[in-house]
Amino acid sequence: MNKLNCKANLNYFRKIRIAAKISVIACVALIACTSFNFNNPFIHTQLSKSQKIREWWGNVVLVKYYKVNFSTFYFTDISEFQNGYGQGYKYLADSIRTLLTRVQSQREKQGPWVAVFDNRKQFCGILSENIVVADAGKNKTDKGQVIMNMFLNTLHLPTGHYIVDGIDYYTDNLGRIKKVYCSNVILRGRGRNRGSQHYSVIFKDGHPGLDDAGHLIPQQLYGPTEQINYVPQKKALNEGKIRTLEIKAAKAKRMGYKVSYEIHILYRGEEKRPCGFENNFKSYDNTGKIVQNVSGIFDNTPGPERENSPSR
Repeated sequence: MNKLNCKANLNYFRKIRIAAKISVIACVALIACTSFNFNNPFIHTQLSKSQKIREWWGNVVLVKYYKVNFSTFYFTDISEFQNGYGQGYKYLADSIRTLLTRVQSQREKQGPWVAVFDNRKQFCGILSENIVVADAGKNKTDKGQVIMNMFLNTLHLPTGHYIVDGIDYYTDNLGRIKKVYCSNVILRGRGRNRGSQHYSVIFKDGHPGLDDAGHLIPQQLYGPTEQINYVPQKKALNEGKIRTLEIKAAKAKRMGYKVSYEIHILYRGEEKRPCGFENNFKSYDNTGKIVQNVSGIFDNTPGPERENSPSR
């Protein structure tokens, strides 16, 4: 009987050892497949020492912004994917390489770059101190809503420069969009995300029912559908004078001209809601000569529209 018990115990321990080995192999395989650590934000030393980044991150952690808890963004040194393609993540290496080509001059002046992932572990773009390079959402859900790049849909970096699909967004020291410039707009509708538009009015101190979530770069000129491209605008303004200017820019593009588009967003004090806009588009012929130069100064203060430019 004792021999039978000993044999049973030996078989039991053998099974445990085999199960343990299988678990270890599975863990090693999982690590090899992922190659980067999603559970350790700010593993990059330079970024973690940046006071500006830490303060911004603190705001993101404290605020559940646009119904998403952004305490789960992850930052990983891009060398994880550039060396040996990150154990099977060649598409990430290719995406990062494509984004880096857009910032050749800045890259020489900036520190190392990190890759950004959201809480769905989706690649969002690359970041270096105050520069973000990313693609806005393009794909759509079954209901026709644009699937957003969530890193462009959260609190914006203060004094930052976002390069998004060939559009330059500049933020002030409070993270508000202060200037947008596109050197050559694209005549194509990107689509919308109604939820994102709705929350833009609420979270940027707009007036629900009186304000629209206005596109900075128009939707018909391939403007992103994330918060980086939305601000509260008076309905009459968004659907009136600004839309008229946008239609003129789109018409120039249809005529075959190169069209640049620029917006300066004006604020009072620390308000999130703009008090005015200075919009301009230029169209150029094949020789680079300016054919059209159309500007508008638009009052966005509540109440009847004023003719004079609002104060900065």
